[in-house]
Amino acid sequence: MSLDLSNTATNAVPTTFAPANHLLGLVQGAVASRDDTRITLPGKGEIVMFPGRNEYRSNAKDMAEFCRAPAGHFEVTVINQAAITDTPVPARSIKDLLWMAAFHASQGLLLEGCSKYDVVQFRHWPNLTRLPATQNAARVCALLTRHPTTIMLVHHILDIEKSEVHQIYSAAYGAGIAHRISSNPVSGSIDAFSAEVQPDPLQERGLFRSLFAKISGL
Repeated sequence: MSLDLSNTATNAVPTTFAPANHLLGLVQGAVASRDDTRITLPGKGEIVMFPGRNEYRSNAKDMAEFCRAPAGHFEVTVINQAAITDTPVPARSIKDLLWMAAFHASQGLLLEGCSKYDVVQFRHWPNLTRLPATQNAARVCALLTRHPTTIMLVHHILDIEKSEVHQIYSAAYGAGIAHRISSNPVSGSIDAFSAEVQPDPLQERGLFRSLFAKISGL
């Protein structure tokens, strides 16, 4: 008797997503080239980027749908800034666009090149009042702004879903907010260790009381 292993790779559940397959890759390309660029999704709106000014304008009807669309569905044009007509749509930071593009494309997966073994610290708080976020995004940001932490331990410490942590990390990394201190993908013992992590409720409550004082203005 023989085993058919031909479908093993194709049936594997993906753990990462590639920026090149989504709007995120197009935005990253425009930022790298520093070319003023129009990115259009026919029937759904467009984004006009000015990398030299770190600005973009958008009239996309549904930003989540826009960001999740396959890269091949977009029309990308390098434009002459002088030809751009005035528009009532306000300009926003391209870093906000990078966060949104990574957040919506993630859908719980890690950004390609990122790992659950990454030890991460956020450089600063994202402006969660104007960015898409998950229910526990502020808790993730509070922890990772204060303490460098391995991504795979965050969901144990905060008692939230891995997919939520992955989505926030992907968005923050895409926007340049997350600083990866180190990564150790060969540490086979970390999974066993993390499964045993039981945060002390009193310590966690004290930690987040002090961290969220910043948010509440206390």
